[in-house]
Amino acid sequence: MDVVLMILTQYNSELLLFLLVAVLVLAILVVRTTRLLSKSHARWRSLLPDGRGETIETMLYDHLKERMSIEQELDRLRARALELERRLAESKRHLGLVRYDAFEDVRGNQSFAMAVYDDQGNGAVLNSIVGRADCRVYCKPLLNGRSERDLSQEEQRAIREAKATGPKTIVSP
Repeated sequence: MDVVLMILTQYNSELLLFLLVAVLVLAILVVRTTRLLSKSHARWRSLLPDGRGETIETMLYDHLKERMSIEQELDRLRARALELERRLAESKRHLGLVRYDAFEDVRGNQSFAMAVYDDQGNGAVLNSIVGRADCRVYCKPLLNGRSERDLSQEEQRAIREAKATGPKTIVSP
């Protein structure tokens, strides 16, 4: 024990300086830790003002209810999109129009052939032939892009034009 006392008395100023620096470093660490702890408590108080956790439980329950509601709406929208895609495939959205002069004495491309069909090629070809004294309209069915009846050159061109331009889409405002 005498050796320890002798060392302490010999180096007391250095030891005192070391302890003073250590106390200052520890004081700075305590202040910093207190600030961080205060910020953390403030965050938790905003989530748990009553201290029992009811607020965060309510938030989680509300979030779960909202998520379930959104998932139900998403499922409904997916089903609706599938139904619209099915309807779109069946809609008559391929259109080809060819205007022509049916007779030499009637000018102005007043006659026309129009092909209208869906994605599977089911639809019809309309042909309007305008003469000087009359106008006749013919309709020939299309199944899988073909007709059981003979088609005129203009009707065949209308089908090719409908195929070449692709499906028409209606953009609603």
